[in-house]
Amino acid sequence: MIDIRELRNGNIIYLNGQKRVISAEEIAFIEKCQLLGINVDATAVKITEEAIKGLGFEFDFENVSNRVYTKDGIKIQIHPTEGVALYGNGNRIGKSFFYIHQLQNLWFFLQGKEL
Repeated sequence: MIDIRELRNGNIIYLNGQKRVISAEEIAFIEKCQLLGINVDATAVKITEEAIKGLGFEFDFENVSNRVYTKDGIKIQIHPTEGVALYGNGNRIGKSFFYIHQLQNLWFFLQGKEL
């Protein structure tokens, strides 16, 4: 189960087995179900290279253990076991993460617009 506090309107998650862009109403529904102890299958979508390309990132380069993609001056470095690291102006931003909604939330925080 995904932590409801991490969700924002427009995040991409699996809801009852279907990949979808979640609405504010669905977030409220999931939260209510969690409070009532009702099981709702809401899980995070793992970051893949296919998903990154679908969000508009372009391949930049590859080294021994990482692939790097870029969009609007922000670089993401994908490591198969250590997750994704985000870089802006050559500096690492935050800690590694693994899920699309986390990337969406960081992007919004940094850029002030949806990914």
